[in-house]
Amino acid sequence: MENKKKTVMYAGMALFCMCLMQFVFTGILYSPLSLYTASIIEDLNITRTAYAVTLTAMSLVCMPANWILGWLKKKISIRGVLILGGSVMTVSMFLYSKANSLGMLYVAAILTGIAFAYVASAIGATVINTWFHKNAGVLVGASLICSGIGGTIFSPIVGQWIAGYGWRHSFTIASIIALVTTVIIGLLIRSEPASVGVKPMFYEEKENDEGSTTAVAEGLTLKEALRTPAFYATAVVWFVGAIIIYSIMSIIGIYVQDLGFDAAAAGKALAPLSLVNMLMPILLGWLADRIPVKYVVSGGLIFFAVSCIILLSSPSQLSMVYAIAVFTGIGVATLRSTIPMQIRRAFGTKEYATFAGLFVGIFSAGIACGAPIIARFFDSTGTYASAMKVYLPVLVVIILVMLLFSDKTGKKEK
Repeated sequence: MENKKKTVMYAGMALFCMCLMQFVFTGILYSPLSLYTASIIEDLNITRTAYAVTLTAMSLVCMPANWILGWLKKKISIRGVLILGGSVMTVSMFLYSKANSLGMLYVAAILTGIAFAYVASAIGATVINTWFHKNAGVLVGASLICSGIGGTIFSPIVGQWIAGYGWRHSFTIASIIALVTTVIIGLLIRSEPASVGVKPMFYEEKENDEGSTTAVAEGLTLKEALRTPAFYATAVVWFVGAIIIYSIMSIIGIYVQDLGFDAAAAGKALAPLSLVNMLMPILLGWLADRIPVKYVVSGGLIFFAVSCIILLSSPSQLSMVYAIAVFTGIGVATLRSTIPMQIRRAFGTKEYATFAGLFVGIFSAGIACGAPIIARFFDSTGTYASAMKVYLPVLVVIILVMLLFSDKTGKKEK
């Protein structure tokens, strides 16, 4: 009984830390970054494309940083990875507040990308799959809801900070929040159940593992997965999907300001996106624990296509921008929430951290391409509608790839 209480306590602290991590590092610090665009490009006298490239740099470095997650976890433990990510995020937010040139923006963006790799979905899913033997989909979704809560609450607040105090002061506040959060997580988190003498939550005892504190992981190795269609289908869907979805996410704030509204109004326009991110993940997780992930992902992408259709008409009403934010939020929530579930379903937990880092890295590569691609469309044509003529047919293709190939691994479901 005492051992069970320890399990509940430490697993509960792990879940709390992941919820706090998502609330702060994604919801408060990362999601509102697009709100700074207009203020920074005006203050530093740079173009939209130049600033978009800093976001590309952020996502590009996030990709290799994610790829070494499995190796880094073995070297410094899960707790060490989280402390490293939080510390680098603190420094990056402070550097943003002091940036006075495009070069300094690049440095700050690169550090943010490295940090985000270790305080976001890949490490969060790894922690939850380490501490919880069952119901991982719902619990990952529950932690991701916290990023939506943070974005919903703080996007308007950050917009007000920028409008009232300036973008530099807003980044200073962000650096303090990052530091405090890192200290709290570092004090509470434990790397794995065996380190405190317990088994994962919801683990079912077997006769041959009595007395052991290590649960048996099942699934494919990376070498085995490379021979399956599901590996390449997963890579294609999350890479291409990230390009399309996050490029649209990146323009919502500036689109509102193009219509003549200020940064505070842009923050309010982002709030519906964050609200959907808050509500959707646990529903997506619940569904993914019960039906094939491919149906969950395909459904979310179909909803997201609606935002592309609206943008195709170049709307000038703020209400239509809110609609775009809602449907984009569905797309963001779908890809961000379901990649941990797709990894577990298709490849198991034997090398979970390796798969998580790899595919989140691929996802980050797509994010990196999204902002400059849609910025180039705008700079070339003066409208975002031209991009939708390309995006919509590509969405149809990746939905078909998801439906036809994502479950083909040769791994028998239990």
